Amino acid sequence: MVAVAAIGDICRAIEAQIQPYCDQIMGALLEALKDVSINRAVKPPVISCFGDIALAIGGGYEPYLQVSAMMLMQASSTKAPPDDEDLIEYVNVLRQSILEAYTGIVQGLKGGNKLPLFAQFVPAILNFLRDIAEDANRDDGVLKAAVALVGDIAQAMGAEAEIKRHISQPFVEQMLRDAGSSPSDTTREIASWANSAVLHAVQAN
Repeated sequence: MVAVAAIGDICRAIEAQIQPYCDQIMGALLEALKDVSINRAVKPPVISCFGDIALAIGGGYEPYLQVSAMMLMQASSTKAPPDDEDLIEYVNVLRQSILEAYTGIVQGLKGGNKLPLFAQFVPAILNFLRDIAEDANRDDGVLKAAVALVGDIAQAMGAEAEIKRHISQPFVEQMLRDAGSSPSDTTREIASWANSAVLHAVQAN
């Protein structure tokens, strides 16, 4: 976990200069996710690293997009029974890391003018967001990360008719309302920004 955290720190420190090492780093991260013998607590930080790398290398993330998106979609199918508190807590941590990874990838690809490549994954992401919206056991960190991702998608891709249709769904509106009434100032602020981004996208010609 410390080693994975160090990758994120290095990405933030040297940004695009990490690109020559990304084949090896991404290979190691993907192997860690596939390894059933690794403690499950390691997997959320590994997933978050995808976003750190995408933010650092921008459009250079393209070679890793397909495989990392597949891993994120696979991880997003993890559910917890309502009576298993430990697993509920783990799923919340996992979901927050998945959402943060998607956010980093969206922002990184946008900065590198490669965002159209991401559009194919939006329907699956919206299904994931629907699961979160309907989950009574989600925590505020997951809700905050979810509305932040919605805002990023709306702001970066909302001009496309298909994206508008996705972000106009009633569950998105409900999730934004839930976040807007959060006890956390930060969550409410992000909800307000995300709501504005969605409205702007939906109402634009």
